[in-house]
Amino acid sequence: MTTTALHQALLTPRTYPHPTTHVEFQETHISRLYLTDQYVYKLKKSLDLGFLDFTTLDQRHHYCKEELRLNSRYAPDTYLTVVTINCADGHYTINGAGEVVEYAVMMKRLPRERMLDDLIENDAPHLAAEMVRLAGQLVDFHQAAPPVHPPAPVFCSTMRGNWRENITQTRPYLGTTLPACGIRCLRFWLANFYRHHRRVLRQREQSGFIRELHGDLHAEHICLTDPIQIYDCIEFNLRFRQIDIADELAFLIMDLEYRDRADLANALLAAYQHKVTMELTAELLRFYRVYRAWVRGKVESFLSADRDVPDAVRNRASQRARRYFNLALGDMCQPSLVLVSGLMGVGKSTLARSLTRSSRALLLRSDQIRKGLVVNSRDTNKSAFGAGIYSDSISELTYRHMRELAGTALAKGQTVIVDASFSRRAERDAFRDEARRHRLPCHLLHLHCRSKVALQRLAARHRAGTDISDGRPELYRQQREHFEPISPAENPVEIETNDDNEKLVGQALCAILEGQYR
Repeated sequence: MTTTALHQALLTPRTYPHPTTHVEFQETHISRLYLTDQYVYKLKKSLDLGFLDFTTLDQRHHYCKEELRLNSRYAPDTYLTVVTINCADGHYTINGAGEVVEYAVMMKRLPRERMLDDLIENDAPHLAAEMVRLAGQLVDFHQAAPPVHPPAPVFCSTMRGNWRENITQTRPYLGTTLPACGIRCLRFWLANFYRHHRRVLRQREQSGFIRELHGDLHAEHICLTDPIQIYDCIEFNLRFRQIDIADELAFLIMDLEYRDRADLANALLAAYQHKVTMELTAELLRFYRVYRAWVRGKVESFLSADRDVPDAVRNRASQRARRYFNLALGDMCQPSLVLVSGLMGVGKSTLARSLTRSSRALLLRSDQIRKGLVVNSRDTNKSAFGAGIYSDSISELTYRHMRELAGTALAKGQTVIVDASFSRRAERDAFRDEARRHRLPCHLLHLHCRSKVALQRLAARHRAGTDISDGRPELYRQQREHFEPISPAENPVEIETNDDNEKLVGQALCAILEGQYR
């Protein structure tokens, strides 16, 4: 029996004991799934990742049975049985004759159109109301789970062990899916968290908030049917499902934010807190969001390095891993003022938007604010360089207004990202003074790329006509000539924008974090 032969057999409808017109195939870093018209068959890959070991047939059989048992708590109508996959004379059957070559968990196929990840991707209406319903079911599950009371407090040390494992297992991905200095920044942040909040983790255990839960709660594992089906919990490692209730909730909040739905994350958290009296501090939720984003980055990195899967699958996994790691790094950043500076066409707005998503910051874009200040100027403006709405007086008004908006947000402890050319030293100094006034750091990101690349970007953007910016190729050289050089004394973070955008975001976030702990 070869894996290839078994795979081909399971892609063939006649292999199954029930009628099906076709078979779909999906895979994760640890599983292979075959979806027939009505059912799903889930097989475990033969691998050892340290935190799980599926290398023998007996182990895979055991964990299939554990998956069935544990998921019956959350989705009793979905998980049906564990089946054998048999082979006789080169012919494969389900629960048939011949040698047992593999085991699979058999499940009912849930409606794809009700999966939370699909509903989000399709921007389905009324999802905020669904978050209230989901929060109610999570509260019921969490309150029904009995507290874990070991002979001695162990949860804090368990979390430290989990983090050590994460660091060890993500080190091979430094410079690929994880920025080169990502682990160094994480170590600084963790040391600071434990210095100030170790007692909180111990109190969570003493108060009975550590329970045997789902352990892998994100949008892909939730189907918003009636009743809601929450499936695919952690079956292979007890310490990954004996967790803090706040950890489980933070995981789903992080995942919704990863999917650019902070509104749903906020609705879920508000609905959950409305139903319980448990205290959920901002720092505790931040700690668990970072933890969960890092774990997701890790498992996507595993898939990105799996030579047995197609290149397209590996490439998509790499992109997802970078975004998850960036979300973790962004959550680790303290409130600050970030200036994204550079000539037109270097990619300031692209990077600034991604930084905003990763760090939950307020984004101030000069192009948008400038046109908001000047009546009837929201359409494309063909003024010459330094004329019209780009005159010195309008530019000074724009920067002053952005500084006032930034000051208001900084006073509330919010990170602010300002997307503007900052071509004058006086403009940069004024924003530094604003950050200093609020006793917060200011980071200057200086973006640049080859002139040829910038001009190509400007030409493409101008042809598309979909961006609010009025930057165009004929203005590029004039702006370059008038740009006051940024000196080393300004401590700029120099970013060459010819690379993948998520890599650049990671580079910027690490630079901010290193400045934070310097």
